[in-house]
Formats: sequence, structure tokens, C-alpha cells
Amino acid sequence: MISPRQLDAFRAIMERGSVTAAAERLGVSQPAVSKILAGLELEIGYPLFTRIKRRLAPTSEAHLLAAEVARLYHSLEQVNEVARAIRDRQVGDLVICSTYSLGRTVLPDVMAAFIERHARAHVVFHVRSSTYIHQKMVDQQLDLGFSMMPFEHPSIVSEELSRAAAVCVLPGDHRLARRKVIRPADLRGERFLSFPLDGRMRHLIDAVFEQEHIERKLQVDVYSSADACALAARGLGVAIVEPFTARDYKRDGLAVVPFEPRIRYLFHALRPRFRKPSRLADAFLDAMKAHLRAIGVD
Repeated sequence: MISPRQLDAFRAIMERGSVTAAAERLGVSQPAVSKILAGLELEIGYPLFTRIKRRLAPTSEAHLLAAEVARLYHSLEQVNEVARAIRDRQVGDLVICSTYSLGRTVLPDVMAAFIERHARAHVVFHVRSSTYIHQKMVDQQLDLGFSMMPFEHPSIVSEELSRAAAVCVLPGDHRLARRKVIRPADLRGERFLSFPLDGRMRHLIDAVFEQEHIERKLQVDVYSSADACALAARGLGVAIVEPFTARDYKRDGLAVVPFEPRIRYLFHALRPRFRKPSRLADAFLDAMKAHLRAIGVD
């Protein structure tokens, strides 16, 4: 069987035209190259070179073999290139799923920068419900998930990603739109856009107003911060929401004002426990954390 060492010697002789030059390229002695060449010719059963005035002249068989060797080395270089790309986190598959709060706000910005740096990566990205993400994580079918819920489960690794202070969103022409901060008493009697009763944030927000005995007009319930912002921008009420979505709706004329006392939105990064983390997933999570730090959220 032909050895890699024999192919290296043969390739060097074909490219350099002599055993001496080939030996210099390979960093071995001239006798060593001659011995390797002799072993190759013995292995394949026919001569590859003839001597003409103390130089080696390739036979027609040598040229045929050299063409195949060139293809082999090109393939090896392609393998090396892929290996380097994997090392440098340039290639691979990445499946990401997020709830709306991050999936329609922060994540598109992170994705744009990530794809620019990892142009050969293949990314599957979906915005879905918390229930969907939870099930896919349990089934080990996602590389990364982003949610406001930590999802305690033996199959899931949950990491707190950031804490963001809630803000008050109001129509742009609202009497409170130019306030530097809004407190519960400022919203007494206001038509308030609330989240569903079975949600964690609904209870946290209601508790703040109940503690100060502040009554609101609870006429409309919404599913998400995006729903609340869309309705508030059209004058249908005010709401307390997470800041990422609120910032995106400013261009629609929405007023966004800090709210006190502070209500914290907690965001979590989720990973499957029984799938070895890929280098690409590590790189994306690092990019996500860096982006949150850059916009002042950590």
C-alpha cells in the first residue's frame, strides 16, 4: 500500500524536478528520498522516472499518477480548510428559538452581526411560545433557546441572561409622555393594558398597584409586550412592559418612560443538557451577551 510519505516524496520530485531539490523541500537527505522513491516504484510495480543527464524525467505513468495525487492533496486541503473553519466557528448548524420579547427585538440585531462574522454557518431561527421552546428543549432539538421563563427540568440547562427594568408605554400625546419617571399614583384611573391573569408579569405589576391602593381601568388584556405597545401607540391605553419591545415601537409615536418602583424582567438562555455544546452555539451566546452589555442591559 502506498504510504503518505511516499506520496510526499513523489510530489516533491515532480514539482522540483530532482531528488536533491525534493530532499531540501522535505527536510531530509538525498539518499532518504531516493530510497522512498525506490520503495514507491517497487510497490506500484513500474518505474516513474528515467535518468537523463543526471536528472530525473517523469514517465507518462508518472504524469498520470501525479494528476491523481494533485486531486488527493486538493481534497486534503479542503478537509483542512473545513477543520480550520470549525475551529474558528465559521461553519456548522445552529437551531435557535426565542419568545417574542427577545426574538423580535434584540435577536435580529445579534443575528445580523453574527451572520456577517460567520457567513458559512447555517442557522435555523424561530420565534415561538414558551411552551413550544420548553418541549423542544426537553426533546434536545434546539441548540439555544431564549425565554423569560427559567424552565426547571433535568434535560435543560438554564442560565440567567439579563435583567431589564420595566418601562411605562403611553400614547405620544399623553399627559404623562414627557415625565422623567412614572409612578403607580400617576396612572390612577387610566385605561390599563394588562397581561393574562395566568402570567407571572401580570401578578408582579398588579401587586405594585394594589400595594398603593391605586385603581386602574382594566378593560383590555393583551398577550405580549408587542400587543401592548401597538395598542398604546394608537391611544387605547397605557401599559408596563419590557424595554426591548418598547424601544422598537418608539418610531410609531409611542412614549416610553421609566417606571418606579422597578419591576424586573428576567431573561434566560436555555441549552439542552444532553447535547454537547457546539462551538457555534457558544459563539452565538457570547455575541448575545456582548450585545446586551453594549445596549446597557446585563
